[in-house]
Formats: sequence, structure tokens, C-alpha cells
Amino acid sequence: MNEKIRLKNGNEYPLAIGGTNSTSTTLWLIFRSDEPLENLIATFSDPANTEQIKTINEDGSTLAVYDGYTVLDNPKAVDDHRLITPEQYDEEGNVTLAAVYGRVALLALSRPDVEAKVEQNRADIDFLAIMTGTNL
Repeated sequence: MNEKIRLKNGNEYPLAIGGTNSTSTTLWLIFRSDEPLENLIATFSDPANTEQIKTINEDGSTLAVYDGYTVLDNPKAVDDHRLITPEQYDEEGNVTLAAVYGRVALLALSRPDVEAKVEQNRADIDFLAIMTGTNL
């Protein structure tokens, strides 16, 4: 399992088991990272970075595309002892590869709601009106 997520800005993060889960409104991410939580929050809080998130395979091919999840929600957390890779067994049931545990980030992103979009549109219209001298 060498899948990663790639943000719009090109940053890539290796996924943990169950690394992505989505609904029409929320995208949950579990990925490996040694970055401080504050840095991850700054990166994932920027809508320009998260407007498109791709899941990519080890050869760089795209497996999934998530558009419009630009609002960082809760949880915003790290887990220092999360299962990264499960144990692997041979045909006799002997462990051939031990489980790997490590540090992961757990983040949830959502799509902006309609009210937030309306407020942003109003702000944009007001700005344009001021800049062009238009009286609303």
C-alpha cells in the first residue's frame, strides 16, 4: 500500500490504512506525517491547497479526485501510535512481516455551505462596487 494524497499545491502525504473516506459534504484523511500539527493545520486551512485533492498510486496514476473540500473541520489531530501496515502471514499462518505503527495526522475537510458562499459573494460584489465606483 503505497498510495498518497496530493494537494493542489503539489504536497504529497502517504496514506495510512483507511486513509480516505468521503461523503458529499465531508472528506476524512488519515496520512503519515512528521510535520507539527500546526504546520498541517496551516497547509490544510488554505483553500487553494485543498480545492482538489487526489489519491495517487505509487506509479503516480490517479485513483480518486476530491474537489471542493476546502473547509478544515474537526478532528485536527495526530496519533503517534497508529497502525500503518498490518501483519502479513505465510500459508502456514506464520508472521512474515510485523505490523508497522507510526505517526499519522487525522483531518476532516468539508465543502463550504451555501451561507458561507453567499457571504463570500457579497464581499466580492461589495469590493468590486467600491473598486469600480458603482453605487449599489
